[in-house]
Amino acid sequence: MSDCAHTWRKKLRLQALIIIARKELKSGKDVSQVYEILDEQMSIRWRFVSTTKKQYLNDVTKILTNQYVLNV
Repeated sequence: MSDCAHTWRKKLRLQALIIIARKELKSGKDVSQVYEILDEQMSIRWRFVSTTKKQYLNDVTKILTNQYVLNV
């Protein structure tokens, strides 16, 4: 497990968002629609504020473009 609980929780949240994003992209949705879905999910599931949402969306973008690796 991770050293810090908040790091571990962030990794789990990113994994959930990546699963949703890949599923939606595979179904043929536009990237902007996928980000709207992810934004909505973050609001519903974790009640993130806008700055945190932007940070997570930036991380999701990096993971999807293989600029950032999420270790499992």
